[in-house]
Amino acid sequence: MSFHFYLYRAKEGLPAINSWTELRAEALGSTEQIKTELTELFPQIEWEIRSNAWLGFGSGYPAKGPYLDIILSEETPGQCHFVVLNKAPPSVMRKIMERMGLNYVCAPESGDLVDPYAYGDGDKYYVKRIPTGNGS
Repeated sequence: MSFHFYLYRAKEGLPAINSWTELRAEALGSTEQIKTELTELFPQIEWEIRSNAWLGFGSGYPAKGPYLDIILSEETPGQCHFVVLNKAPPSVMRKIMERMGLNYVCAPESGDLVDPYAYGDGDKYYVKRIPTGNGS
């Protein structure tokens, strides 16, 4: 099971990010823009900066919302290309993807693309997504 999930927007048909020779994900905006958008989705997020990355945490207690552990960093100056989630339930992934218009989730530890619409929060394992097209 993967612990990190990279959520991003890219041309359909690409393989997992592990096999890229160059950055193929679209810029999503600055970390400040993305922090604002995610805080609107999940008001319980508390942000702190560490080693040039923003870390967002939220309570896992149902009354305060889902478990959140988010990492944001700028891959190019002023631009973040990935929303990285640690141990994220698929419902959180779906909510972020729908809000931000993202179309990919990658589990880089295993090199898998993930389909967060094919499994639920109570499932032990994620479901792999099979890439379509050639991504060129």
